[in-house]
Amino acid sequence: MTRVVSFELPMPPSVNKMYSNLPGKGRVKTKEARQWAFEAGWMLIAQRNRLGSHMCFLGPVEVHVAAYRPASKRRDLDNILKALLDLLTSTKTIDDDSQVVAINARWVEEGVPCTVTVRDAA
Repeated sequence: MTRVVSFELPMPPSVNKMYSNLPGKGRVKTKEARQWAFEAGWMLIAQRNRLGSHMCFLGPVEVHVAAYRPASKRRDLDNILKALLDLLTSTKTIDDDSQVVAINARWVEEGVPCTVTVRDAA
């Protein structure tokens, strides 16, 4: 039986805005990235809990992303994937982002900022 779960999340920050370089510390997450991860993490957990008991995906998974394209900004679709995969890992939705064997991402013209669907890989 293939498991499938979907989550509606706020738009993640771009990879370009996720990290900054601090002298003596190296690359660290920005305040914007930490705030997004905190908010999106709680939203994901709340939605996951509504679906019933949670079981972490341990095997290969496919991830599908539908993101609302902001009209006033140019954004690269691939720049939001890192934050989303890190979130799936940090919330123990998946065990590790190395188990993602396929990613499908697309812009949508209407809807929530970002919908992420995780399913067992075929």
